[in-house]
Amino acid sequence: MPSRPAIPAELRRKVLVEAGHRCAIPQCRHIDVEIHHITPWEKCEEHKYENLIALCPNCHTRADKGDIDRKSLKRYKANLQFIHDKFSQIEIDILFKLYEISPNRMSCPSFMRILIGRIIDAEYIEYHEQRGTVYIDGIKASPDYLSITGKGIEFIENISSVEI
Repeated sequence: MPSRPAIPAELRRKVLVEAGHRCAIPQCRHIDVEIHHITPWEKCEEHKYENLIALCPNCHTRADKGDIDRKSLKRYKANLQFIHDKFSQIEIDILFKLYEISPNRMSCPSFMRILIGRIIDAEYIEYHEQRGTVYIDGIKASPDYLSITGKGIEFIENISSVEI
């Protein structure tokens, strides 16, 4: 039986960038990742972008054992492609962090508005300016804060869902 050829570097890079060099399973997001074939290599014997997904070693093993089924993996892949086209990785990371922490808010320096504008415009988060702002040499020193909206919570829960 011939050995499996390595995944070409450019294809591997594309899959890793799509997932932000993190596990594609939304509730996992570990940074130690491997490339997994959604349809097993033994059945397709080819490396196609649509069939590759970044998974941490734990989720990779779970997928190989069938604990994470192929339909779920395909949905995670579709979600990644949608999210990657629409939002930056920092925006997605902030959304997940706001979803995970209690009371769903965190401080944010004012310059970050430039980096998170799309999730503000999509009404997934709200940007709240602090009252009694302190300025030092003309630079705002008091952090503002972000909070996740109901729409943002629904978005995260929808992309985290494994039901087909």
